[in-house]
Amino acid sequence: MPDSLFRFSPRPNRAHEIQWRPWGADAFHEAQTQDKPILLSISAVWCHWCHVMDETTYSDPRIIQRINERLLPVRVDNDQRPDVNMRYNMGGWPTTAILTPAGEIITGGTYVPPDQMIALLDQVEQYWEQNRSSIGNQLTEPTLPALADTPTPDHAILEEIIEAVRQQFDRAYGGIGVMPKFPQPDVWELLLSHFTATGDGSLAGMAVRTLDAMAGSNVYDQTAGGFFRYSTTREWTIPHFEKMLEDNADLAHLYLRAFQTLGDEAYRQIADHLLGWANRALMGDDGLWGGSQDADEEYYRLPPEEREKRAEPYVDPTIYTHANALMIQSQLLAASLINPTQYGPIALTALEALYDRMWDDEAGLYHLDRGDQPELPGLLVDVAQVALALLDGYEYTGDPLFLERAHTVLEWADAHLWEGRVYWDQVERNDEEAVGRLKHRQQPLKENAVMARVWMRIGTIENDEDEVAKGRAILGALAPYAKDQGIFGASWALATDMAEAPELTATIVDSASHSGAELRRAMFGVFDRRRGIRTWPVGTREFSASGLPEIPLPALYICRGTACAAPVTEPQQIIDALRSLIFPEGEPGSPMMTPPAE
Repeated sequence: MPDSLFRFSPRPNRAHEIQWRPWGADAFHEAQTQDKPILLSISAVWCHWCHVMDETTYSDPRIIQRINERLLPVRVDNDQRPDVNMRYNMGGWPTTAILTPAGEIITGGTYVPPDQMIALLDQVEQYWEQNRSSIGNQLTEPTLPALADTPTPDHAILEEIIEAVRQQFDRAYGGIGVMPKFPQPDVWELLLSHFTATGDGSLAGMAVRTLDAMAGSNVYDQTAGGFFRYSTTREWTIPHFEKMLEDNADLAHLYLRAFQTLGDEAYRQIADHLLGWANRALMGDDGLWGGSQDADEEYYRLPPEEREKRAEPYVDPTIYTHANALMIQSQLLAASLINPTQYGPIALTALEALYDRMWDDEAGLYHLDRGDQPELPGLLVDVAQVALALLDGYEYTGDPLFLERAHTVLEWADAHLWEGRVYWDQVERNDEEAVGRLKHRQQPLKENAVMARVWMRIGTIENDEDEVAKGRAILGALAPYAKDQGIFGASWALATDMAEAPELTATIVDSASHSGAELRRAMFGVFDRRRGIRTWPVGTREFSASGLPEIPLPALYICRGTACAAPVTEPQQIIDALRSLIFPEGEPGSPMMTPPAE
């Protein structure tokens, strides 16, 4: 098999001398024919310890020979095959898993040094010789989460998840737990959202402590911008230096959300710096972003003036659909809150390019494109994030094409991924593709929570209670699963917090000669837990049937349920209109609203 199919450490190594096979039916058939266990290595181009393992363990001549002679080696890139990683990851990267020829796990772990690998191979050979007849073709079906048949999520479980965050919060340094310390943006976005619902300052306090600690620490690249993947220490002092598109898109959104809800200008500046790095370092000529920037410890430890003399670390140019959709969402929010002329065109160009490149009417959304043609269609993670990005595009521009495309994506998902209460993680593969644990589909909590948000949001935009009810029912079905996940149920809790909020609809009516673009952009920058922005051109049936008063257009009509504020014709009037709905008795202003960007 040619080496070009696989990505190894950029430093000298002999890992390519192992006769790696790509994941697929051919490799499993070969293992069964030769009656050999499979050595599955799940690696990533950005992964420091994957590189170390290439340079040490997989460069050891003794190990190279034994693997080639006695095992069937299969190498998988985590980013390119998240479906494989979901089913076989053994606690991190690299994952080193020993499988039966049918694809069941015998044993495994993460980084294995050379001497330990020799001992592991000895144990595997002995175990295989003694047990091959009884385990060779067994494949255990996964245990699917227990689903409930309830139409709404359980508020008590939302509170349990928030209490789990309180219990595990590091009051000294921020973040969750001790070490290693990951940013976990879903957790802090949940706390900020629930703070706006409850006014509980302790929730905002935990989020602020964490956001400030991360932004001021070594886990943030103070020179170029962008967050490293995690810290190996409790104090955020020693990071792993890879920068991931997905992580940074989430974190840009988090800091912009913190600016919206708390009004601290420092958070807007962090997001601006971060997005500037992403657009400079990761963006290709096609207007889409590559997947990651390499971990280069020596480079990142140089002073700024020395860095300028060196080539920047390698950027993986592979286009990943869900991560690009996440970045589009953050860029659109930045267009409203930071600079519309800078971030708006970038986001909308990327949204068009991503849909054109990755969508297929039959196959659905493809997951990645390495430059030749898109690959791996039919993953829920892509559907969920692209649907959210399309709704953002519609709300920000008023262009109905984005809303139509969101419906197209959702209709495909219902036809190919819907289980009846929740969504499967991938399309049902045919016999040739369904090897190993890929025979069995899963029902992931996070992606289903995002789909619930999509349905509630599109239902709010379209005033469709059935769509809203579908989103709530997904959350209700997943409530027992979320309860078992603790803080890892934060994505479900965030969607549940949205489900519990009263709807806020913002209707922009364009005139025949003037667009309500400024009103749309300003309203898009206002945070509300369950907000829908829709655009009705003048003279539409919807506006005529709405009973809203006719005034000089364009105009913005903001309603909370059946109560509506006075029509708005200037962006500066939005805050007072919202205040009149939320505080009808004249109470002090809400902390959840910040002025729109000029």
